[in-house]
Amino acid sequence: MKTFTQNLAKELSSQLKKADEIWVAVALMTYSGLKFIQDNLKESAIQHYVLGINLPTDPKALVLLNKQQHLQDLTVRMYLDKEYFHPKLYVLRQGRKYVAFIGSANCTNGGMNANVELTSIIQDNNECLDLISWFEGLNTKASYLNDTFIKKYKVSYEERKRRKKEDEKEAKKLNRQLNEEYLAGMTNRKELVKVLKKYRKQADYGYTSLIRKDEIKELRESLDYPNFNKIDVERFFKIHALGHIISIPKPTIQNELDRFRKMLKVLTDESIDIAVRYDRALMGDLEIRGVKEATISKLLIVHNPNLYFVKNSKSNSVLKKHGFELPKGISKGEKYKATCNYLLGICEEAGIENLAVLDHYLYLEAES
Repeated sequence: MKTFTQNLAKELSSQLKKADEIWVAVALMTYSGLKFIQDNLKESAIQHYVLGINLPTDPKALVLLNKQQHLQDLTVRMYLDKEYFHPKLYVLRQGRKYVAFIGSANCTNGGMNANVELTSIIQDNNECLDLISWFEGLNTKASYLNDTFIKKYKVSYEERKRRKKEDEKEAKKLNRQLNEEYLAGMTNRKELVKVLKKYRKQADYGYTSLIRKDEIKELRESLDYPNFNKIDVERFFKIHALGHIISIPKPTIQNELDRFRKMLKVLTDESIDIAVRYDRALMGDLEIRGVKEATISKLLIVHNPNLYFVKNSKSNSVLKKHGFELPKGISKGEKYKATCNYLLGICEEAGIENLAVLDHYLYLEAES
């Protein structure tokens, strides 16, 4: 039977009190972690330890274990092979009954009590015996602990401890900065939702919604959506709603209607990921000279205003003003997809009907 715990100390302490023998293999052990185990053990309990130094283990714990291995029924080995030693295993035997704890918790106060950890509790004897066999395999590869090793190790440990303090100080500073930036971003998002809720309550909100439906209908007619057989390029470019597109690419589109038709069919194909469609139309196999993001995104919102938004200088400026940022190193299609998801969340939270209605607000704010 397997169960799970987030607080290893609570579950482990009760089992340690009854244990006749224990096996502990951990990447990191502190003096307090060792004391926790031994303070809960019976004096007669047999102890086996395999420890790592990669994280690193506290030399105070090693000094104590080194003394004990000569005076008690206790073995301790150090795993110093080239692999990074990272297990967290505790196996206990009471008579012929075994229990094992395996998970993320090192033998430290943090691992036992303070951190968010997850440990699986195994109470099947055969599984526990398999884990002991695994432990014994480590034991044969590990090195004996002695005074010479501890003396050399202390020097490197103190230097690593100093660097660790510097790293933690830098990490805290970075965490504080990131948290401040995150809170600022959340504040900006909340402010945008707040103003949109006010906008929704204005008298002209319902009128805007109706107008947007008519404009989308007219744009669809100009494109002969969804068949795209009788595309009226002139009419499409004359409709300035949902982004006034400069007519520079108009002659190219008229000369390449079959290619434009293919672009429209792919852009409206919901079986293809939107990021892929967007990238193909912008700079891939569907690219048409002069057809940029403003046109592509306008075609997409005409196709489905519940999923897509118009990307242009006005929407960009408002999103930047409200602190919306995208990660570097992703394609323009992926950025468009991420922005759509962000704006859909904003619409849902603020109660805005769709992204076409939101576009009207973004236009008004950009113009104000």
